Amino acid sequence: MYNHLLVAGYVALVVVLSIKFRQGTLSGFVISNRNIMYPAVIGIAFTAAYFSAASFLGGGGYGLIAGFPWTIWATLLHVAFACLAWLIAPRIWTMAKYYDAKTVPQLLERRYNSPNGRIILAMIMLLMYTVYLIAIFKGCAHLFEGLLGISYVQGLLVAVFIVSIYYTIGGLPAILWVSFIQGILMLAGAVLLYGALLFQGGGIHIWENIPSAVTNMSGYVVPWETTLGMAFSISLGLLALPDLLIMIFSAKDERVVRFAGIYGPLSIAVYAFCIFSIGVLAYGAFSTEELAPFVENPDSFIPFVAQSLLPNGFDAIILLAAVSAAMSTISAIVLVTTTSLTSDTLRFLRPSLPDDRVLLLTRVVGVFLIVVAAVMAHDVPEQIVPLVSVSMGVIACCVFVPLILGLCWKGGTSTGFVSGLLASFASVVVWHFYSGSVIHPVFIGLVSGIIVYVGSSLLTGPPVLMEQKSTRDEEPQMIHVQMENK
Repeated sequence: MYNHLLVAGYVALVVVLSIKFRQGTLSGFVISNRNIMYPAVIGIAFTAAYFSAASFLGGGGYGLIAGFPWTIWATLLHVAFACLAWLIAPRIWTMAKYYDAKTVPQLLERRYNSPNGRIILAMIMLLMYTVYLIAIFKGCAHLFEGLLGISYVQGLLVAVFIVSIYYTIGGLPAILWVSFIQGILMLAGAVLLYGALLFQGGGIHIWENIPSAVTNMSGYVVPWETTLGMAFSISLGLLALPDLLIMIFSAKDERVVRFAGIYGPLSIAVYAFCIFSIGVLAYGAFSTEELAPFVENPDSFIPFVAQSLLPNGFDAIILLAAVSAAMSTISAIVLVTTTSLTSDTLRFLRPSLPDDRVLLLTRVVGVFLIVVAAVMAHDVPEQIVPLVSVSMGVIACCVFVPLILGLCWKGGTSTGFVSGLLASFASVVVWHFYSGSVIHPVFIGLVSGIIVYVGSSLLTGPPVLMEQKSTRDEEPQMIHVQMENK
């Protein structure tokens, strides 16, 4: 009964915030009219949107089979990429404002003068984000199973209901504020769970009970090379995932972005260290017999830890924190995926379509996407972490190359953008399904994308630069439209 009341209170809070921040315009719905002035909201919402149920469930349990390399590589790479992401965030905000871009495909289209690239990227996002949503819905349904004592299918229905509410009513402003609160819950849950494991295992003496095979940096069941690739693929998303970049777009000014760069990496560091240590520390707090079932199914391990180690009521807080991780990610992903269909693709096909019609379609299509992903999550045999790793990796590669190179190099052209995009996508997919190598597909996609982007840009000639602005808001010596020589 307590858990049901907790979830009811959570839903009530979501509804209130959604109504409070309801937006009636397309710009307000998609980027909050660039008026978010609280750095902590953006920084912590960024963390919450990035870390989904895949991190709380899959990431926490994956250490059972990957061992200590997962704790080291996943934590270090997440912190490193988070710091790098927030170092370049002010320049991304400046470029987005300069081009008046509301979506990432729109930003890159205007940066490279490439409508075709915009459509291709929007289609890749639709495909791969749908796969990503399936994995998150799977984790979310398992969480509601443990939290409410309901079936997996009923858990999916609850997740669909909650996300649909604050997506359709409030748009990005509601997503940001709800994600901020969810981020606080996630951090509290991660620290509480980490502390409970340490206490159960005798504090720092817990390491004496962990088998050397688990703490060996060569890896436990999973080789360290696979673990490194998995951690790199997932953490790369901090630099290039569209559902995170739109939060940067929403800031009121560059100062807000810079201060958000304190809250973002700090919260990511705390959360990553606590969550990615759990699977390893568990060997010092539980017997081998107790852990054996979860080695086969790591995704169900975190609810077991919460219910085994925490007093009644506290375990519900942990599960609600994990639910928050899932909800914040789902809502942000649905927003960027739907706008890639409506604002990017539909507007390309019918430029005269008014904003109010696009806004209505964005709401309707978003709910449809939520339902489709939930239905497809009804039977997902794969573990969450590998599924998320591939889907996130494809999107991150496809956006990372044109976005980061577009910020740092003036020579990128429209042909370079499109060909690099296709090379990244194709190489990741082909390598994933046909290579059989321990080298993660994202490494291949990143290298292929960069080589093809640079090579194609050099072959098609230098861009024609756009006249520079003289205001503080310009992107210094970097704003230019790409025009290929004919």
